[in-house]
Amino acid sequence: MAGTLARLVERLRPRSAGLRTWLGLTYGLMTVVLVGVLSFLVERAASQKLQDDIGLRLQANALALADHMDEGLYERLNDMRALALLPGVDDPVANQALLRDLFDLMQLNYSDYAWIGVADAGGRVRVASRGLLEGVDVSSRSWFVSGRREPHVGDLHEAVLLANVLPAPENEPLRLIDISAPIHDDHGVVIGVMGAHLSWQWAENLRQALVQPMLATDPVEVFFLDKDDTIILGPPEWRGRRLDVPSALAVRDGRRGSVLETWPDGQRYLTGYAPTLGRDTYESLGWTVLVRKDAALAFEPIAELRRQILLAAAALTLVFLLLGGVMGRLIGAPLHSLSVAARRMQAREPGARFPRERGYREARELTVALRGLVDDLTQHERELTQLTAELEQRVRQRTLELSDANAQLEVLAMTDALTGLANRRHFGDQLAREANRAGDTGRPLSLCVIDIDHFKAINDQHGHPAGDAVLRRVALVLEEVVRGSDLLARIGGEEFAVLAVDTGMVEAAQLAERLRAAVERAAPVAVGHAAVPVTVSVGVATRRVHAGEVVKAPEHLLAAADDALYRAKRNGRNRVEVATS
Repeated sequence: MAGTLARLVERLRPRSAGLRTWLGLTYGLMTVVLVGVLSFLVERAASQKLQDDIGLRLQANALALADHMDEGLYERLNDMRALALLPGVDDPVANQALLRDLFDLMQLNYSDYAWIGVADAGGRVRVASRGLLEGVDVSSRSWFVSGRREPHVGDLHEAVLLANVLPAPENEPLRLIDISAPIHDDHGVVIGVMGAHLSWQWAENLRQALVQPMLATDPVEVFFLDKDDTIILGPPEWRGRRLDVPSALAVRDGRRGSVLETWPDGQRYLTGYAPTLGRDTYESLGWTVLVRKDAALAFEPIAELRRQILLAAAALTLVFLLLGGVMGRLIGAPLHSLSVAARRMQAREPGARFPRERGYREARELTVALRGLVDDLTQHERELTQLTAELEQRVRQRTLELSDANAQLEVLAMTDALTGLANRRHFGDQLAREANRAGDTGRPLSLCVIDIDHFKAINDQHGHPAGDAVLRRVALVLEEVVRGSDLLARIGGEEFAVLAVDTGMVEAAQLAERLRAAVERAAPVAVGHAAVPVTVSVGVATRRVHAGEVVKAPEHLLAAADDALYRAKRNGRNRVEVATS
């Protein structure tokens, strides 16, 4: 078993794998990529469509609940409008007993009416169900003020006048919705207001009646929010809480739809949302209906769809991999036979020969071509053996000549032609090498950058030949002063550098001062009939190279020395400045 596995691994190595293996792997890889991409696209499109459908269903539920709430208020408002048209309502005092019995009957048939009554034009209650609030002045109540002008539906509020005479729900204040309509006489003059207070239990009963059918097929939760986004209907633990979630904010912007969001309990829900719109006879109360469903439950169909797509993709991949392996073997068989024959002929086995031409056209043509090529190679082998001996002799001679030329080129590549000093390239290589060594040893590395003062003026006044003479003279003077372990190089037009290894700041500054003084003593430089004064400015930098900054150390050291050099020039030239960091 172990031996078989080892042979399989060896065959799959890139350098050991044959054409049949490569074709099989290629087909397999293409299959995996193709099936994977198609599965991803199908899963993404189907999942998005399914998620949209789930969201649309929740949105439709929210719209239906909002519409039912509006329809319920509309029906109750029509009750008031119908009562306002009844004979006898225009004279409530004379028909008090009859109206009271009618109101009591309405309450009996529709228990959600907490109170029904008639107020005269002055705002005093003349008749009411069970005689409650009769004789009370309600002229300042919003249902009376608005009801005088038009049919009115008021927002949810806590009971004021009825709080002391009607029982309140357990652990909750008595909350009511006002409904009213004007009463007109035969001439269209408002002579009173027909009003009613709906117990908030009406809304809760309506919500329960609408939600129960949903729960049978879809485990959702329903919330009603007032215009301040406070939960007025919903699970008991949520009532009275202000809800600040994206769905509620979207309704405030006049939108309806669905959204995946995180609620204050930290759970994620898919929420459908819709506003109440009211009816033609009354304006919307600005309520919001939210229908939410736990995201995990909502997206269970999507998870099942993904599982099915994954299984189908795995099955397709396996089938195509098998087909790819078979096709790879069929396509690679002729070339495999040629490969085996070629190896036998290379090993000079007796009787080794190419197989007969078979398979597809390219394989047959390759067999014929290889057979002819081997014959030609055999014929030319002896000729090549003789030529090889002659070429070897010529190669040895040319190799010696190239070695001498390369040695000369190497010296030229490292040397500045004008001064004979090391050039910038050689200096850069040595600086990088010494920085690496300094990082290993922990010893300091110093750099002196030297610039000839007013060199441009020398060229302008005396000509470039004079400038070249000054450069050669300064190079000779500097070469006499530097130490044997230092590297002196010309790194720019009139700029020189001294690389001082294992040298601290104080010793480097002393070296720089000796260089500056030596140039000053050697001046002026005789150029033809003129004596050219020459001085230099020197910038010095010292650094201990740490292991982590070896690569950047040359750049940092050169930049620090340049900064010191520029400071020396700003401070009057013919001086030495030392980098402080």
